[in-house]
Amino acid sequence: MSQEGQEKTAWKDRIPMFIAITTLLLAACATLTSFKAAGYGNRMVLAQTQASDQWAYYQAKSIKETQYQVQRDAMNAILPQAQRTEAVNTQLAGFEAEVKRYKAEKNEIAEEAKRMEAERDKARTYNTVYGQALMFLQVGILLSSLATINKANGYWYAGLAVGVVGVGFLLYGTFIL
Repeated sequence: MSQEGQEKTAWKDRIPMFIAITTLLLAACATLTSFKAAGYGNRMVLAQTQASDQWAYYQAKSIKETQYQVQRDAMNAILPQAQRTEAVNTQLAGFEAEVKRYKAEKNEIAEEAKRMEAERDKARTYNTVYGQALMFLQVGILLSSLATINKANGYWYAGLAVGVVGVGFLLYGTFIL
């Protein structure tokens, strides 16, 4: 047998091993990707919950602020400036101070809620990238497995190509994004 014939036979004999190694590597990448996708999915849900809590807290502060505004405005409407006593002016100043305090607190709460929403959006981006990577890796594993079952190398080549795309998404999410 010629050397070229021996190389083809040697390559043909080693293909099942390469298919098994490819499947193993794609499965390992899929496992890692699955954990990353789940982690970012959890972060996304947690950040959304925290943002919702902040906005509910903001609404509670708004209600309290409105109560003080209504009391202040009612006293201003009922008692003209000339008829106000020192006690009324003190009470009005107290209402105004509470309105200002609630406005400041609401601004801080809104900033925190927006920070949580930004964190949620970032986690969603990572979750999406890892989800896409996982999809391609699983298809690559499937095609590679079909190559083993059917002894058809075309499935392996296709699985290798699709798996490389999945690994690309995994690397993109891990190192570039």
